[in-house]
Amino acid sequence: MRISGINSYGMGSYVGQTAMNNAKLIQALSNNPQFSETFRPVSSTSGSLKDSLDFVKEYTSSMSSLMQAASELKSTNSSGAMRDLTVTSSDTSVADVTERLPVRTAGEIQLSVSETAKAQINVSEAVSAYAGAASDMNFTLSGSAGSVNVQVSATDSNGVSRTNVQMLRDAAAQINDSAVGVRATVVEEDGNASLKLESLNTGTAYGFQVSGELGSAAGADQVETAGSNARYSVTENGVAREYTSSRNEITVNGGRIGVTLKDAGEVTIRSDVDSEKIASALSNLVQSYNSALEVLNDNYGRGTGVDRQLRNLVRGLGPEQSLEKLGITVNKDATLNFDPEVLTKNMERDSSLVKDLISGTGGIADTAFNKAVGGMNMSSSSLINNDMDKIEEQTLNNSYFAMNMFMGGNAYMQNNYYATGLMMNYLI
Repeated sequence: MRISGINSYGMGSYVGQTAMNNAKLIQALSNNPQFSETFRPVSSTSGSLKDSLDFVKEYTSSMSSLMQAASELKSTNSSGAMRDLTVTSSDTSVADVTERLPVRTAGEIQLSVSETAKAQINVSEAVSAYAGAASDMNFTLSGSAGSVNVQVSATDSNGVSRTNVQMLRDAAAQINDSAVGVRATVVEEDGNASLKLESLNTGTAYGFQVSGELGSAAGADQVETAGSNARYSVTENGVAREYTSSRNEITVNGGRIGVTLKDAGEVTIRSDVDSEKIASALSNLVQSYNSALEVLNDNYGRGTGVDRQLRNLVRGLGPEQSLEKLGITVNKDATLNFDPEVLTKNMERDSSLVKDLISGTGGIADTAFNKAVGGMNMSSSSLINNDMDKIEEQTLNNSYFAMNMFMGGNAYMQNNYYATGLMMNYLI
């Protein structure tokens, strides 16, 4: 049966004729005023899909940030805040401390300083600075690095007498130019001058001797302060050991901690976490947690995965009493507030408890990390499955989509009665 060249089947040249008839029909539809007036533009779903994909990226970023913030506080993170120990001295007037190498374990070292290392010092007798020199200088200074013969004439090339301070300055210049391990300076006070000689290094091994005709530097051969070695004891892991050193710069804890001895006395050297670094890392964790909650709340209903992860986060990071010891309080909307001062005070009172609440088994770092990992493992489809259902529903209810589905294959498909009926409906 043949109706206006439209049939449910055909063969040979009829296929070409059918395609031509359909093309003419489409052209007629496009020129029909009634069709143009009743045509309703179909809204595109591409915008909705892009919005869903943008959300997936935002969600992944928020979970990644939460995971990284929690990892910074985990005890298993060798470079994290809980393993980044700092060293302090209980009395910096006795000894200063610095971290030379990363300190591996927290603990205390007792340091007892009996004597600090000293440099030898000789000082000549004070003489009137601007009085004429009484005699020449011709003396030898022997130091740890060699010796120098100092010769200074009491008169200049014109035969004019030189002052005492000029003599001392010339002597000091010759000593300093010789590099014998001794520093020479001229000390002037109340119109008087004297020559001060001091070893460049502390310790008994760096002493020096002065002998000869001293002239204006009389008395420079007498020792005012003898060079001495530092004497101290270190108690570590319950074991006390005595030491001596020609220098005041020493090390303890296997060379990891540098110590500068400053005076006799007792001092405790502590290695522990840095409360400021902990507070900074904890603040970052709270911010990341709140940001993740905001992303989930703003996109609630997009997918079953979003709803599951939101319920997972609002269960919190631990008991409120434990959180309060860390300076963290929970708001009604499940977001968190952080007070670093509370954390610092509690760390001073009981640092072991605070560290355990943060990075111990079941601490907030582990809890937040596991929640973030669970969120990262959530399938993308579960995050936007409700969005996809809406997009699919809009697409299936689109008449043009149905017409395209039935007409899109070949000339035979274009003859389908349902497709033809769809096109005819637009003429009514």
